[in-house]
Amino acid sequence: MPDYRYELRRSDELIATGHMSSERAFVVGERVVIGGHSGIVRSTEPLPRERALRLPLQLTKTSS
Repeated sequence: MPDYRYELRRSDELIATGHMSSERAFVVGERVVIGGHSGIVRSTEPLPRERALRLPLQLTKTSS
């Protein structure tokens, strides 16, 4: 089960960060909902010295 350190972003502004696990891997371009906010996966990158992957999400305009 992949572990992720997600980043919710609006343009270049960092809105929120957190940690999550998923039963499957996320793919670039996939729509993901976290805490009621919808975002698009921009990349998945290994984090140095961690087992988790970095998961930056670009918030969509419909997110509040």
